[in-house]
Amino acid sequence: MYQCNLQISVFSHQSVIGEVIRKISPLEHFSHCVIERAIPDQRLFEESQVVVWDLGPELFPSRLRTLCQKEALLVYCGEHEQLCTFDLPELRAADEFWELPYSQERVQLRMEDLFRRMKLEYDLYMTRTYLDTAIDSLPDMMWLKSLDGTHVKVNKAFCSVVGKPREDVTGRDHCYIWGVSPDDAENGEASCRQSEEAVIKARRTLQFTEEVKCSRGMRQLRTYKTPIIDRDGVTVLGTVGIGHDVTDLGNMGAEMEILLQSMPYAILLRNKEGRIINVNKKFEEYFLTEKGRVLEQDYERWIAEAFEEPHTVNSEGYVEAMVALPEGDGRMLEIHEDIIHDIFNNVAGKLCIFRDVTVERSLEKQILHSSNTDFLTGLYNRRCFYKYIHNNREDKTVSLLYIDLDSFKAINDTYGHTVGDAVLMHTADVLSASFREDFVARLGGDEFLVVHLGDCPICRLEQEADTFLKEIRKEFLAAGQSIMLSASVGIAQASDAGLDIDLLLQRSDQALYRAKNGGKNRYCVQGKELCGDKGKEPVI
Repeated sequence: MYQCNLQISVFSHQSVIGEVIRKISPLEHFSHCVIERAIPDQRLFEESQVVVWDLGPELFPSRLRTLCQKEALLVYCGEHEQLCTFDLPELRAADEFWELPYSQERVQLRMEDLFRRMKLEYDLYMTRTYLDTAIDSLPDMMWLKSLDGTHVKVNKAFCSVVGKPREDVTGRDHCYIWGVSPDDAENGEASCRQSEEAVIKARRTLQFTEEVKCSRGMRQLRTYKTPIIDRDGVTVLGTVGIGHDVTDLGNMGAEMEILLQSMPYAILLRNKEGRIINVNKKFEEYFLTEKGRVLEQDYERWIAEAFEEPHTVNSEGYVEAMVALPEGDGRMLEIHEDIIHDIFNNVAGKLCIFRDVTVERSLEKQILHSSNTDFLTGLYNRRCFYKYIHNNREDKTVSLLYIDLDSFKAINDTYGHTVGDAVLMHTADVLSASFREDFVARLGGDEFLVVHLGDCPICRLEQEADTFLKEIRKEFLAAGQSIMLSASVGIAQASDAGLDIDLLLQRSDQALYRAKNGGKNRYCVQGKELCGDKGKEPVI
């Protein structure tokens, strides 16, 4: 729906960064142009959404930040020795720091990751914008109140009815907004709080008829109030209300129809016998059907056919499911079902609201994947390792294989970081193939970790380590170079559920250290004698 055009200014004496960026295919809804300069240009700082600085320490990140527009992303390139001298304010001033020298491949990887981050942020912003726009487009009053009666959020229709601007309403209580005295028994704060307390106690949507004094005089409102429940499923945070002016409406049918058609969500009404009696236009859009084809259908039978299995329950306690359509458009809906009571508190039917959460869930998955994986190898990262142990350990035996490449620094020094990155990715592939049933992570640099949960004899771990060492020693070609690799492995195991995982990790690291000192290219089990020779160490 939206289109974002990025201007990227590259300040550098080299052309490699600009050349790489121009070759990157833009993401959906995005395009970019690259401008290169060898000297600072104030105009480009002010106009660009992304600024890459590679002109040395002439300007520090904090100074560059003052030159850029407020929302611009700043990438600062520098030598390792320079970057290590920056204090915390300087480090906070830039969004990315690129250490020199860099390769085309690394520039591409970092830039692609930057583009993905920008798109995620923009998608989240647009999602919030769409929601705010939808709320403001409602012809009915809508408000959100905290438990103390403060109006946290209101829409345009609410402001129009009360005759006050949004900034004068937000953060105010009922009496101030409606211009009534707190002591007014019928129209004061106490009267308003009674309905809200009833909603909170019932923990469901309730319907009320209220008379209020507004800019157009006395009006009768039909209000629908719903409690807002915290993610713990217990704590009530406040209430949300929708108020529809029914002063001039001739009947309840007309009122309900107007309300249904104005909602930005798919709405279905069923009677107490379970028959569908009404749907709105948004419902027809979501399910690619017509109103007349679903009326009088049995609701339970319809919903079983309308959604694919499986159904899931989200953190807020609502059911989510994929719409079952021949076209398979992948629309994920959140299903709200609330019982409707008549004025005598008898069950009159059910109100079903279907909210499209497709974009939200897609963004959540992308963000979760990005936070749990290593960007270079695609393996899990250190953060995900601790999460995995926390969620799955229980009282199971934990086995760790701590792996470190031998003489990896010499590979980087001899062949460059591009080849070094290729070696890391190759190692990740060998590990994934060698330990298909286990958790494999990159902890950082050339350090990797394999986790096995459950009973596993030490001899099996030794066999698996030995197999991996043989696989990694096979000739590897990168950038036309034939490289012989080797690694060292430290093995540690704990059956005690109370043993701290960091202590077990330390033990596997100690075993790895012994393997290194014993000649590399071998494994060592914590608490056992150093294993025998596993072959000559490859020559770099």
